[in-house]
This record gives sequence, C-alpha cells and structure tokens, in this order.
Amino acid sequence: MTSTTQYVLDLLGIFAFALSGAHLSVRKDFDLFGTVVVAEASGLGGGLMRDLVLDVPAIAFTDPGYPLAPLAAALLTYFGKPLQREPYLFHFLDAMALGLFCATGTIKALQHGMPVVPAAALGVSTAVGGGLLACVVSRELPPIMRWDADLYAVPAMVGATAVAVLHGIGSLNVVTATLAATGAFGLRLLAMHFRWRLPRSTAWRAESGRTRAGVGVPGQQRTPPGSVSQQLPFHHNDDTLRLRLSDLPRQASLKQRGQARQPARHQAEPHRLGRRR
Repeated sequence: MTSTTQYVLDLLGIFAFALSGAHLSVRKDFDLFGTVVVAEASGLGGGLMRDLVLDVPAIAFTDPGYPLAPLAAALLTYFGKPLQREPYLFHFLDAMALGLFCATGTIKALQHGMPVVPAAALGVSTAVGGGLLACVVSRELPPIMRWDADLYAVPAMVGATAVAVLHGIGSLNVVTATLAATGAFGLRLLAMHFRWRLPRSTAWRAESGRTRAGVGVPGQQRTPPGSVSQQLPFHHNDDTLRLRLSDLPRQASLKQRGQARQPARHQAEPHRLGRRR
C-alpha cells in the first residue's frame, strides 16, 4: 500500500470519526469550541495512541490535513441542522471509520516491525481509541463498555486480525486490505441492524435477585427497615443501580415541611376538643 493511499484513507477515517464525535457534542448541547474539541479528540485520538505506542512523531502535529479534517467535520455538524436530523448517517460513517482505522492501524504497526498479534491489538486500539477519548471528554460511557450497545470492538478485532493474517501469509495488498476493512465495516452494520450484542454475566443479577427476594448474600446482613440506604432515592432493576442525587434536597425539604406542620396540628387538637365539650 502506497503512502498516498494510506494518507487518503487516514483522512477519510479521521473525518468520519470526527463527525461522530461532533454529533455527540451537539446532542449534549456543547458550544462551538466544545464541539471542535470533541471532534478533534474523536478523529485524532486513535492515531495519537498508535503513534505513541510506536514511538514515532505524531502525524497529527506534522501534517495540517489531520487537524483540519476534524475542524471541518465539527463546523459541518454544528451549523448543518439538516445533517443533525439524520442520526443513522453518523452511525454509518462511524462504522466506515472503524473498518478503515482497524486496517490502517494494523498496517502501520506491521510496517514498523511490530509482531503480528501486537500489531492487530494496536489496530483495534487505533479504531476505538478516538471514540473512547471523545466519550471521556464528554462524560459519556463508551459504547464498548455498555451491555446495551451493539457490537463495536468485535468488528474492529475481526478486521485487524484479518489484516494480520493476510500479512502473515504474504497476501496483504491494497485489495485484500480493503476487503478486510470492508468486512469489519459490514459486520458493524449488521450488528447495528440485528442488535447483536455480547452476552452479559448473570452472576450479579442472580445475586441481586436473591437479595430482593429476601434470601440475601451469605456473610452479609440485610438492611434493617428505616435505615439510610432505604431512605435514599435508589432506582434499581436487574441491570443497574442508580442514585438520583437531585432528589435528595427535595426530599429533605419535604421532610422538614412535614415536621414543621406536625406541632401546629397537635396544638390545634385541644381547641377542637374544647369546642366539642
């Protein structure tokens, strides 16, 4: 693969990832500067991680085309209101960038003499690193960490492994690398369409179900009635345990109001009894 081809693929992947990051920032109501920051992090984060591991100068700071691509994506998303009404387009482009980066990241690692297995791992990191960094900046749980998200890292692993295997058998070229990237891209699209997800562990949910049923956990005592943990506004289901801190001041104020009304009610009762007599 020539350097020109890889450069064009890098710019396409950076632009597509930056569009996805900019869409995330617009949904979270960031301003223009915040949108540009998240777009730059999403587009360049994976490449920066790859270059740091390879101990080479980061191309994001040596070629002006790399930071300009996320900037253009951020401006297009921020001011393009018709584009914001098509969320599926951002998912489509993000899947395309995932396939591109898992292939180009693995290829660059192989070009710098990295063994096959670490090169494939670095290709996966290149593909998912930008999205991870963008989610961290936006205080969003990354999709690869969520049980309710469709397969994301698995397609990148498939594409990077295919590139590494092709290199190992001496069949890696532009055509086969494109096929590997296309395979990862297609797998990601199928996962989004059919809602393919990795299985979750049932240990925690079964344990929490026994606790709710009164069985409890061996070695632990059940929470006594009226304790602080029962008074907190927990929202519990089979999968998550969330605490809404915004409800605490409201409940405290309601409790104070109730305590303030109780003496007034007790003071009024003798007068009512006197009138009855």
